Amino acid sequence: MSDISVEDHFAAAAERHFHDGDFLHGHDRLPNADYHFGFAVECALKSMLLRFLGATMDPKPRPSGRPNTKPAIAPWFLDPESGKPQEYGHLPWVESDIRLMSRRRTGARLTVALDRLSAFDRWSVHQRYLDGSDVDPSAVESRRGVAHDVIDLHQLALLFKRLP
Repeated sequence: MSDISVEDHFAAAAERHFHDGDFLHGHDRLPNADYHFGFAVECALKSMLLRFLGATMDPKPRPSGRPNTKPAIAPWFLDPESGKPQEYGHLPWVESDIRLMSRRRTGARLTVALDRLSAFDRWSVHQRYLDGSDVDPSAVESRRGVAHDVIDLHQLALLFKRLP
């Protein structure tokens, strides 16, 4: 295992997936481009969750109260209202998840980026198993734009060490 932090892994994966998606988009490989745009957004958001919004990859508490030593497989934090772990797996994340993520954050760029995530409501990690014949070019273009904006937001956050 490398000495690179999980946040840095997510950040590097976000960039890699975005550039792969953009390359594939430019070569009219829309189903695979769309897949990469979704993962780019997911990885950038997870990096921001871990760096700036208090999420963790620590072992999640068990309902029984017994210690848990298994590391989490996705960023999570305790929902302040329910007291239960809120995990961020694959997109699409539901509206309530996004609102929890942005709680007490008033950054205009973050708010705009989160509001635009509805472009991924019909995106699925499972599309990797499909033949790609049902791809909607306008939906891919929309998700490409959202991915570009989220990647830009992520880069600014890394540069200024805070969410813009």
